[in-house]
Amino acid sequence: MPKKVFDAFFHATVRDIKNHYQPGDKYLSIRQMAEKYQVSIQTAQRGVKKLEEYGYITVKRKAGITIDALRPRKKLDGYKIAVVSARTDTRFNEALFKGIRETADEKGVSARFEPIPDMDISSLGFGDYLLSLDADGIIALYFNNSALPFYHVMREGRDIVTDIILDELPILPVVQTDNFRHAKEAGRIFVDRGYRRFLVVGYYPRKRNRRYEGMLEAIKDDCDDVRYIHLADSGSMTAIDTFFHNFNSRCAVYSIDYSSNYIVGAKFIQYKIPVKNDNFLVYDCEEETFNYHGLSPVKSVGPSFYSMGSELCKVLIAKQETGAYPEPRQKKL
Repeated sequence: MPKKVFDAFFHATVRDIKNHYQPGDKYLSIRQMAEKYQVSIQTAQRGVKKLEEYGYITVKRKAGITIDALRPRKKLDGYKIAVVSARTDTRFNEALFKGIRETADEKGVSARFEPIPDMDISSLGFGDYLLSLDADGIIALYFNNSALPFYHVMREGRDIVTDIILDELPILPVVQTDNFRHAKEAGRIFVDRGYRRFLVVGYYPRKRNRRYEGMLEAIKDDCDDVRYIHLADSGSMTAIDTFFHNFNSRCAVYSIDYSSNYIVGAKFIQYKIPVKNDNFLVYDCEEETFNYHGLSPVKSVGPSFYSMGSELCKVLIAKQETGAYPEPRQKKL
């Protein structure tokens, strides 16, 4: 029996219990469950065993199946989480891991950061490496090309959640920031403050860049000029200097990824331009504000790395507590 069929059956029975029953109610017999959900008797028996294990039901001979609880008993003793990241930026990893660790600590769960060996992260061997970790659940950060190893991990029954949606793996549990929505929010703030000339800076290319497109959607009717600087392009620093050299009260800057925050912050200091009235906004940030020595705190629009880490950890803990990943399985903050 494919694991996907059993998981779908188990999740459906959990939803049915939560939506239509109260503790003490009689539930369906194994045969009725098999007929209702169009699964085999063997699958229904496995499902009943797992429902009883998680505390949803009580099974007694002759008395049948009774609803025990709408929320399962917590089963977190000894639960271990491993965190792996494809990004080498120490501050990025530390901020996300802080949110993960503190959320885990609140639940009495252990979480640890695991270094990645020098290997192909798109290979089945990387999946075997993940399975070799002494962990019940895995949080994988910043992986773009790892559908195969992640699918391998899931097929082996290991819990895994990531922060990037992989189109090749739509069943993968994901918590991701809503890039377009938050960028549009930043653009609205700029327009409300009366800014009309804009510089957007980031390491992502402009094409299909949802962070740039969201801001552009908000400012397009109130914009005299907008310039996107892709920091990987030659001449990008010269272009940034040109904008700052002509900076005035109608100018604002939006840094759309973590590393560019520091470059833009340094330019505000270099040109002695005070950060005020939200003339500088950032997207990615460790906490709720971006703090750079010599500047006033800069507003971060969108979830912080800390809150993202916390949400990712909550998904794994919910899976362990309830036996099912929270819905929607792929969500944006």
